[in-house]
Amino acid sequence: MLLDFVTIVIAGLIGGLIARFLRQPLILGYILVGVFVSRYTPGYKIADPDSIMKLADLGVALLLFSLGLEFSVKDLKPIWKVTSFGAGIQTALTLLFGFLLGRVLGWEPLPAFCLGICIISSSTAVIMKSLSGIGQMGTLSSRVMLGMSIVQDLTVIPLMLILLSMHASQIGAGNIGVTSILWPVVVASLFVAFMFVVGGRLIPPLLRFVAKCNSQELFLLCVLTIALGIGYCAELLDLSFSFGAFIAGLVLNSSSYGHKALSELVPLRDVFAMLFFVSVGTLLDPWFVVGNIGTILLVVVVACLGRGLILALMSYGFGYRNVIPLAAFLGMFPISEIGFVVVNNTLKENVIDEKVFSIILNTIILSMIAGPVATGLTTPLYRWYRRLRPIKAVNTRPFEETDLANHVVIAGGGHLGRYIAAVLKKLELPYICIDPIHADFVRSRDAGLLTIFGDPKQEAILETARVSSAKILIETGGALSETRGIVRTARTLHPGLVVIAQSEGNDNVDLLRSEDIDEVVQPENEIGLEMLRQALLALDVSIFETQRYLDYIRTELYSSKVPTLSPEGVLSRLLPSRGLLDIYWILLPEGSSLTGETLAGSRIRELTGATIAAIARGEQLYTNPSSDFRLEAGDSLAAIGTAIQFEKLEALIEGNATVLS
Repeated sequence: MLLDFVTIVIAGLIGGLIARFLRQPLILGYILVGVFVSRYTPGYKIADPDSIMKLADLGVALLLFSLGLEFSVKDLKPIWKVTSFGAGIQTALTLLFGFLLGRVLGWEPLPAFCLGICIISSSTAVIMKSLSGIGQMGTLSSRVMLGMSIVQDLTVIPLMLILLSMHASQIGAGNIGVTSILWPVVVASLFVAFMFVVGGRLIPPLLRFVAKCNSQELFLLCVLTIALGIGYCAELLDLSFSFGAFIAGLVLNSSSYGHKALSELVPLRDVFAMLFFVSVGTLLDPWFVVGNIGTILLVVVVACLGRGLILALMSYGFGYRNVIPLAAFLGMFPISEIGFVVVNNTLKENVIDEKVFSIILNTIILSMIAGPVATGLTTPLYRWYRRLRPIKAVNTRPFEETDLANHVVIAGGGHLGRYIAAVLKKLELPYICIDPIHADFVRSRDAGLLTIFGDPKQEAILETARVSSAKILIETGGALSETRGIVRTARTLHPGLVVIAQSEGNDNVDLLRSEDIDEVVQPENEIGLEMLRQALLALDVSIFETQRYLDYIRTELYSSKVPTLSPEGVLSRLLPSRGLLDIYWILLPEGSSLTGETLAGSRIRELTGATIAAIARGEQLYTNPSSDFRLEAGDSLAAIGTAIQFEKLEALIEGNATVLS
């Protein structure tokens, strides 16, 4: 088994590299390379595929566990109608559709019923990996698809039990009872309720205790124990192991340790997911596929596209528009891995024969291979459709027609976008935020920020954000291709727009400047500059000199050629400036001898040596005030000078001032 495991890891690496080189999804490379190490092809063969497949089941469980960590019950509430009623209706229609397809192929009623059960559900694992590969996890369409897929999975096991009961009744070994039909649903409901009520109280304290140990290794082991332990408990109750792991993720998501658990788990999850997809490839029999190519292709195309059409109609019928019906049609193409459970159990009970088993099995695998390709077609097909039928208007706007002008458009959203929007809101400056990820949109909306949900590259979304009348566009995403797309679209609507964008690295700064971007910000540079600022202040370098030096460094960093500053160069620029003037703010209190005096009459410059550079009065700021400017109680004076000169100024104001630096 050890050699098999090493072989699959090496094969996965090779398949992934080839897929990446061909710009295809990684899971496509994983599945296809699995075919070459299977028992059906010449060359090296996996000696114990069953044991590897059992180990690979951990990959599906960890994928769904991480899905639960990324979802939340709060996120599921807005889509509960389409994921429950919509998926329920789709399940019934797909079951009937699959049954009729099996009968058209000349199969007996029970094998045809088995086909209908197998094609009900879409592969949550493949959908999740495909969406992650194209950066679409977290969008509204992804949440609708994954939510419906999970509900689909919940219906498969009860239907399989009904099928087995029907077969037992047919051969005289038993009868179909209502209890046998409803029992899996009751058990699943009780399990979920128990996990949220009891697990929700026990799991967070356990994670808190382990986190206090300050051991990343122990925390990861604790997370794995929770995921796999709860998954195994679900399997003991005749529920899906992966379903139990998903519920564990949902419970953990509600705690403050959910995001940390996800970040720790991702590398291990991806390794086991690779193991699963390569193992799926080892099940494909290319010679059987070639010999039955007509039947298998017919089942794949008709079953998957027929189910996709039903899903698209369901999402449309429940009020979802734009790209979502198309995403459901193409993105939910792959048949669920739970179909393996159905065909294995029905073959073991002689419900289906070997040929029907092989047709359904290879249909599932081919649909998984085609799934990522179909998902990748969603965006280009939707863009093509929108070129033919552009959006004339947006039905719902978060603001009135005249509300926004000379405002800031924050494109890309996320944590950084919310922070900028919150500051602009506090300063009472006009802004609007565009969030491309629905989870971020909900967070921004719940925080009371003015935000719209959509892709900021799309002209219709930028028009909704009034980019044509905006003053500034801030792009917070950072990805080069995304930034280019947003800026180019925005420039067509407003050529004179001031654009500020984030760069993923120094290498992209010049590339972004070539896109006519006014200011490019590199996060790593800004982090380094802030750390340097803190260090200089701790070394008693004056605030004035620290800021002047940082401004110089920032200018050099964002020039067309990034400099390498030697320690000698830094020192030569810093040392001559030590001891220069600082800027201090001082409040003029009631009863001060300077109240009512003009600047000339106060003799501040003559008596202290300090210079008053600005005076703040209420909401007004007077810069470079004239000598006849008359001081009033409550004025804040910006004084430039040395520490000694400032002490003299305090004494002049009778020592009752509060220093603001």
